[in-house]
Amino acid sequence: MSQDENARVSLAHLPLPLFAATMGLAGLAMVWNESHASWGWPAVVGEGVAVLAVLSFLAMAGGYALKAALHPAAAWGEIAHPVRLNFLPAISISLILLGIVTDSEPLSTALWGSGALLHLVLMLAIVTSWMHRQLELGTLNPVWFIPAVGNILVPIPAAQAGYMEVAWFFFSVGLFFWLILMTLVYYRLIFAPNLPAFLLPTLFVLLAPPAAGYLAWVALLDGGDPGIVGRLLYYKALFTFLLLLIQVPRLVRLPYFPSWWAYTFPLAAFCLASQHFVQAYETGGGRGVMLLVVLTTLVIAVVFVATLVKLLSGRLLRPE
Repeated sequence: MSQDENARVSLAHLPLPLFAATMGLAGLAMVWNESHASWGWPAVVGEGVAVLAVLSFLAMAGGYALKAALHPAAAWGEIAHPVRLNFLPAISISLILLGIVTDSEPLSTALWGSGALLHLVLMLAIVTSWMHRQLELGTLNPVWFIPAVGNILVPIPAAQAGYMEVAWFFFSVGLFFWLILMTLVYYRLIFAPNLPAFLLPTLFVLLAPPAAGYLAWVALLDGGDPGIVGRLLYYKALFTFLLLLIQVPRLVRLPYFPSWWAYTFPLAAFCLASQHFVQAYETGGGRGVMLLVVLTTLVIAVVFVATLVKLLSGRLLRPE
């Protein structure tokens, strides 16, 4: 088989979950931008990571468009899959996050605005799918939070741009589905068989809704006191983070899966929430948050390098 034919075959196995790479990298860029503003850390790090986020999105968008054109059955198979379907909104979330880290106001609005519209369409389609398909309890997992998380993120750029009703709409939808899905997912984790190994990293998705919810709440208040709601959201995120730390010994024994990227954005969102929280409430703990930023950066760097090694060695785009 020629090199071109190998490339065509490999594209059939380009996994939809890899769009989460853009989410993680954009989230890390936001963390370093905040670190620069708050602590004077090098701005070039956030700028460089933002460039990587853009490149990762362009690579995935181009690659997946080719996959859909050359291997439509494979692409449709992922979209029709009860688990992988929930990774589809990672595309719209990526656009929203890229809009947040973009300096140009017109480009930023175009990115997060198109991302929000696409996310609404995908959310409606996915919820309709949930309503009209007979799903097994075992298909329920933390990945189901991804559509909800995208809604909660929209208020961050929307409120800043003055679109307050748009911000409140998406926040309301995201909060509503987070509360419902949180109950369902914990029920599944407790009473159904254990998650398969390749889905264990998605436990970190549990951290994203309360952390992103805190950031959205702060954006909606436009600099006001986060108050009781802010505390509730942040401390729920903190408890989830501590719960996930206990799972680390079993997670570090896992081989590489594309789902490793599930570690990245939730950690970045929790970093951002922590950075704001210690300043808003003057609780102290700034050094602990700095350590958290370093830890998150290392985790994302490890996942990025591991993915790159798998790609260059030809072991990434293979049947699972």
